[in-house]
Amino acid sequence: MRVTALFLLILLAAHPAWAKTYKWVDEHGVTHYGDSIPAQYAGSGRSELSSKGLVIKKTAPAITPEQRKGMEEAAAQQKVEAQQKLEQSRKDKALLDTYTSEQEIDLSRDRNLQQEDVVIQTLRMQIKSAQKKLDQHKQHSAAMTRGKRPVPPDLAEDIQRAEQELQRLNARVEQKQKDVSAIRANYEAAKKRFRELKQAGQSAQ
Repeated sequence: MRVTALFLLILLAAHPAWAKTYKWVDEHGVTHYGDSIPAQYAGSGRSELSSKGLVIKKTAPAITPEQRKGMEEAAAQQKVEAQQKLEQSRKDKALLDTYTSEQEIDLSRDRNLQQEDVVIQTLRMQIKSAQKKLDQHKQHSAAMTRGKRPVPPDLAEDIQRAEQELQRLNARVEQKQKDVSAIRANYEAAKKRFRELKQAGQSAQ
């Protein structure tokens, strides 16, 4: 049995004191009352009323697959954000424990850059030596070609190995230059964060 709100009082008066009355809303937003929930609204939200029309129990609507997915995604995002916040807190503590001033950060940066510069200079010396060796091999090969003599297989292999070595060394220099840029950027970010933390600490005092 279903009735609208206009007949709620009549319905309650007609029912025995022990009878249950339910309230639910259909897909059109219309509120209904009755002694049972129609099957099509079994998963919707509903309220159980006392004989005096007071709500004694509420049942939330069943969660749809889309709602469940949304809730799971929101929970996963919250977990990621909490982990990020924890990681940032750990980094901030390490930063403050490691340095006492921005000048110390600059000194640490310069030490790291000096080490990278030594590696780059060493690689460039190796490139110069490898290039010289390659030029010699190529000159020897060209002389044999001009003399209409066949180029020995081992000389051709030496040229190939020298070219590969040059490519490897140049690639290492390029990577080291990227490392230098990354070091500068990381230390600049660390100094900025250090300044923010110090200012926040002073404001809190």
